[in-house]
Amino acid sequence: MRQLQKIRQYQRLYQHYGAEPTPTTIAEVAEVALCSERHARTLLRQLAQSGWLSWDAQPGRGHRATLHCLITTSELSAPLMRACLEKGDYQSALQLADGDPASLHHIITPFLGGKWLKHQPTLRIPWYRPLTSLHPALSRRRAEQHIICAVHAGLTRYAPGRPQPVADLAHHWDIRDDNRRWRFYLRSGAHWHNGQAISDEDILSAMQQLLADPARAAGLAHVQTVSLVAPWCLEIALTASDAMLAHRLAHHACRLPHPQQPAIGAGPFAIAHHHSHYLRLERQPWYFAAHPLLHAIEFWRTRSEAEKPAWITVGKGKNAQGVVTSTSGGFAWLMLNATLPHPLAAWLRQEIQHINQQHLRREDVDTRTEILPGITTPALPGASDVALPATLSLVCYDTPGLCDLASMLQARLKKRGCDVTLQRKDREAWHAPDALAQGDIFLGDYLAGEAAEFALAEWFIEEPAWAAALGQPAWQKAKQMLMAYCESEESLRERLPAFFQSLLESGACTPLFHYRYRLNTLENVQDIVLTASGWLDFTRAWLPPAQERTTSAS
Repeated sequence: MRQLQKIRQYQRLYQHYGAEPTPTTIAEVAEVALCSERHARTLLRQLAQSGWLSWDAQPGRGHRATLHCLITTSELSAPLMRACLEKGDYQSALQLADGDPASLHHIITPFLGGKWLKHQPTLRIPWYRPLTSLHPALSRRRAEQHIICAVHAGLTRYAPGRPQPVADLAHHWDIRDDNRRWRFYLRSGAHWHNGQAISDEDILSAMQQLLADPARAAGLAHVQTVSLVAPWCLEIALTASDAMLAHRLAHHACRLPHPQQPAIGAGPFAIAHHHSHYLRLERQPWYFAAHPLLHAIEFWRTRSEAEKPAWITVGKGKNAQGVVTSTSGGFAWLMLNATLPHPLAAWLRQEIQHINQQHLRREDVDTRTEILPGITTPALPGASDVALPATLSLVCYDTPGLCDLASMLQARLKKRGCDVTLQRKDREAWHAPDALAQGDIFLGDYLAGEAAEFALAEWFIEEPAWAAALGQPAWQKAKQMLMAYCESEESLRERLPAFFQSLLESGACTPLFHYRYRLNTLENVQDIVLTASGWLDFTRAWLPPAQERTTSAS
């Protein structure tokens, strides 16, 4: 786009020379504009004809001319930014904003939410940070996990509101040998996003890659073999009885990307563009199941990470008719290192619960703590006052509610002569090797899944803080006990409450609050269905016909 290039060059001149008349030379202008001297003369003539600057050249070789930038860059770029956004060209708009999403915020707002773009229904979501890798092996952040499930298919998947997994790349399955041998009958005729037919060998290779990756296969250590026992029939043999394997395979980490091209999936949406400030998903024409009604979903970065919002917004927000809320079954929690003296641990537990109940005031949290129906935080005996150590180390998830709580504790203990070293970690850093090794106090959270009991059991198996709270040997023994409960769904459902009630009564884990999820939407986004993690189900949302909205607006 020539106009975009011209504005970018004017931006360089304005940034260098400012708004005041400034002596300069054609050679200096060429250097600032990143062009040849010949082109610099043409550029100055064009900019002067457009009324953007004046160029008063003096006769004679080597004489300095006077350059005067007459209008600000925002006056020039704003109309072109709007034109780019109307056409969905977020990257060009971002270039005009010098790569700063925050400077686009006021211009972007009218383009957010549900829009018809080139006669296609498109949902634009404002976001506050870069969306990182969308490979199932690498992501522990809630937004990325949700997007991974939209891009990649698995043998099974969860549907919001349904606690049982449903078939995905597997058309159906059966179970043999007392839940030790599972046969998945695969769909034939499915395709990857690039149009390539999915073979049964592709699915076998993708499963082998999954099992070879420790970060993805944490819950599949009991898989003995995976093989094609017949065309389109994948068999998984286990070393231990497990009635929950279909649940495990519905996890986002068990989604199956293309074995040679991991950015390509087989889910309902394909990645069309993925940059640090912009992500576009497009409906996958080769998808084997019911096609979503939305053609595209776009994430636009419109603010900095320091401006992280409390609520997810898929439109302008601030409209009571466009708000959908839920309270997460997951919860924020406190754990303490098992090596701390018991009197100190009891006092810290009591102090943090007091701060949480009496001083943490946030709209996005609910301080009730029922982790499963009937399992609430027990009232532990009152703790006596103790002498605090000179220092303590606190590690917390980098979320607003937990960081507020950590800062309050840090301030209160400082008044008592104890310096608390505070480490804020995102989910990726939390799970890095030895990330929690030196911690005394841990504040983290558990994100719920569609099947409440199973998701809670999976969290216990995967959460590294349990090693510090229980000690490594006790944690490994407890994980083996949980696996034994999975001999049937009834066994897990019946025995899990007592398992966790015991952990809470021992003080090994103290639930603190639930998250309140809220989606701010525009009226034209229909069928807002929230997943267990508080995200919009992309496959159900739709927009009314564009003409209908125009008529109602008039």
